[in-house]
Amino acid sequence: MRIITCLFVYLTTICVGFSQNGLEQQIDSLEAKLKVAKTDTSRIQLMCKLTRAYGGIDSIKVFENGFKALSLSKKNNYPYGITYSYHVLAGGYLDYFDLENAKKNYLIAQEYSESLIARDSSRKNLQLWAKVNFNLGVAYGYQGNVTKEIEYINKTVPIARRIKDTLFLAIANTNLGIKHLNFAQFDKAYECFTKSGEQYQKLNRPEDFIFDRLNFATCLYEMDSLASMKKTLDLAKRYLDKIPNSISWHQYYSSRGLYLSSVGKYNEAIQMYDLSYTLLKMNKMRGGYSGLFLKYADTYDKLGNYKMSKKYINDFLELALQSQNDIDRAKAYYRLAKFEAGAGNHDAAYNHLYNYVKLEDSLGAEQIASKIQQIESQYESEKKEKEILRLTNEMNIADLTLEKKKSQGYLLMIIVITLLFLLSLGFMIYRNKLREGRLKERKHIEEIGVLKHEQQAKIFSAIIEGQEKERKRLAIDLHDGLGGRWSAISLKISKLYNDTDTLSYHPRQDLIIIQNDIKDSLSELREIARNLMPETLTKYGLKTALQDYCSNMNSNGCNVTLQFYEEEKKITLNEQVTVYRIIQELINNAVKHAKASEVLVQYIHEQEKIDIIVEDNGIGFDYNASENNKGMGLANLKTRVKYLQGIFDIQSSTKEGTTITIQLEI
Repeated sequence: MRIITCLFVYLTTICVGFSQNGLEQQIDSLEAKLKVAKTDTSRIQLMCKLTRAYGGIDSIKVFENGFKALSLSKKNNYPYGITYSYHVLAGGYLDYFDLENAKKNYLIAQEYSESLIARDSSRKNLQLWAKVNFNLGVAYGYQGNVTKEIEYINKTVPIARRIKDTLFLAIANTNLGIKHLNFAQFDKAYECFTKSGEQYQKLNRPEDFIFDRLNFATCLYEMDSLASMKKTLDLAKRYLDKIPNSISWHQYYSSRGLYLSSVGKYNEAIQMYDLSYTLLKMNKMRGGYSGLFLKYADTYDKLGNYKMSKKYINDFLELALQSQNDIDRAKAYYRLAKFEAGAGNHDAAYNHLYNYVKLEDSLGAEQIASKIQQIESQYESEKKEKEILRLTNEMNIADLTLEKKKSQGYLLMIIVITLLFLLSLGFMIYRNKLREGRLKERKHIEEIGVLKHEQQAKIFSAIIEGQEKERKRLAIDLHDGLGGRWSAISLKISKLYNDTDTLSYHPRQDLIIIQNDIKDSLSELREIARNLMPETLTKYGLKTALQDYCSNMNSNGCNVTLQFYEEEKKITLNEQVTVYRIIQELINNAVKHAKASEVLVQYIHEQEKIDIIVEDNGIGFDYNASENNKGMGLANLKTRVKYLQGIFDIQSSTKEGTTITIQLEI
């Protein structure tokens, strides 16, 4: 089994959640809210959130906001703000690997949080207390004191369960998964990551989910499940593409490099590590160097470049010495001992092993003795092999004749030639199979590309057809409706103008008729404008717009009933317009084509899904017949729903009405 090569600290997402639009939008939103905040408590909380949002991006902004929040909290004697400020400042120091200042601020925050919950054990205060203690444990873990870290995690988890803080429990599962991973307890790590993955998806926390999945990918690597590792990395990549400025990109490149190295693509793996290193260096995130240096070392070792491999192990050791991380120091000395033993430098190997043993006392004498015995056995085995070889050579020189040497030479030549032939044959067979596989894969990709192109062409064609249909309808409404009315008004005005009696009397009756025609024309113009973009939709939202539209349809002799269920989270205006057009088309089809007298419209918005159900008591139709299946604009409607990655279902039969169900993912 491989040695674990990474240890990530999960800190940022405890304090700040990230939207799918990335850090920039989140920071801009917080800055905008801070400018208009009316109370000091609101300003303090916004500055604390900005402190965490700028973590790993802009150190000046981190500490500027953190110390401002602390100063304002002390000025207002606001205990919660003081605790929160010390907490986020500690996180800022931890982002830039200043472990001593991080621990110092966490300990101060811990002291304030204890007095805070002693006075008021509300959910908000307990939540902050749990975060402070959890992250204090993380800081100890960064220094290699895993015992302290687990102690603090176990201390906080019961509180999180008590206050039903699902996010905190998800973070705890991720952290415990990483701990099991670093102690090679892969089955337990797998269970923790399975729980945390489900929790993050329910919470809709993309940045947290990405971090969790990247560590899960490392777990799958250690379990030799490379196919699942690749799927997990691809899933994380899909989420990361939506967050260009995510702080997890460096970890993704590092994990992708680990996968490429495991499948023999060593040069590509090093390119991924270089990308990860560039991001870490640019953002001054020294905490990610350690795991990356070990991956560099492993990959160069596989390439046979032992000089570079040893260089990165020494870089890893230097970081461990700077951070006083005993676990990483032990890893480095053990790796160097194996490296030197393999190179035959046994004195250097024993020195490194001695340092390793001093650090690993807590692991137990039996495990240490086993590792020492491995190095000693290797050394003794090498000495014996050299001695046997020397004696054998002396015997051969003394006893073997020239004829025997020639026979051995001939036999060796035959064996070598046979092996070379078999190797060449095997290589040719392998190369041919590889070429055939690549050709099949290329052909399959081309076929998929053609199908996607055809599908996209159909979708665009349907959209254009719908647009042309709407333009044609608008042209007819303007020409036949408004055009006719205004022509009549023009004729009436001309008649009044040319009338010889106009100057002698007031044509009140004719003017009233013209005035009514103008009012009717304006009403018709408003109806056309409403069809293009309902005013109520932009002003009052989707629910009011649909109610307005259904009321208008009721005035036409058809009873349209709307049942509207929506959670507090609203959808965007573009999405509201799309939903409005779909429901408008379905109601029009029911009234005009199905000749329905009763139409029931249901709109249900729960979490990230919208369900639209339209039922009517119309004449129905045979949906399975091709000529009907293409009618009533259903083909265009289905294509539009498919373009939105929705689900379209229709149930209808002659004289029994129609039920259409649409589900959209927002």
